[in-house]
Amino acid sequence: MIVRKNEFIENFKYDTAYETRKDYFKSKGNKIGVLAFLRYYGCTICQLDIMEFNKLSEKFEEIGTDIKIVLQSTPEIIKEADKEIKLKFEIICDPKQELYEKFEIKGAESLEALKSGKIIEKVTEAKNRGLYHGEYEGNELQLPAVFIIDENNKVIYSHYAEDGADIPRAREILDIVYEYINKK
Repeated sequence: MIVRKNEFIENFKYDTAYETRKDYFKSKGNKIGVLAFLRYYGCTICQLDIMEFNKLSEKFEEIGTDIKIVLQSTPEIIKEADKEIKLKFEIICDPKQELYEKFEIKGAESLEALKSGKIIEKVTEAKNRGLYHGEYEGNELQLPAVFIIDENNKVIYSHYAEDGADIPRAREILDIVYEYINKK
């Protein structure tokens, strides 16, 4: 099922590093939801995105926004990462890529296609911030996607990436949510 703007997202169950079979709609409640699909925790640009969401988590919370990031990582890897970076939102662990398949988030055709666009710039920024590549997990060619879902589970923003870095940064997503709130 492709997630499209102005359509309602289908509910789903998910696992975190600490809980299993959670209900997305119950967990999100009446908040606006940011649902970002990245690759896996060892990926340096994914770590950069997670770090940026962590840094802005209080601003998202202030405006009633629930953040969830889906990774192909195992619960064990996320538990280890959480000890170090103190995650301020849920990481959905999807090592079998069931949610990626459910929402039809494809992989790149090749490593070259994955690395096109702004990926070199983003990798350089991640390395400059002291991030390094960790353990490989899942589909190395997995493309990211991001969806913003309103209080009634209607999609207000949908973006399927064309390359490995082709998603809005956390600040841009926060701005999209602000814009949505100000139009209401």
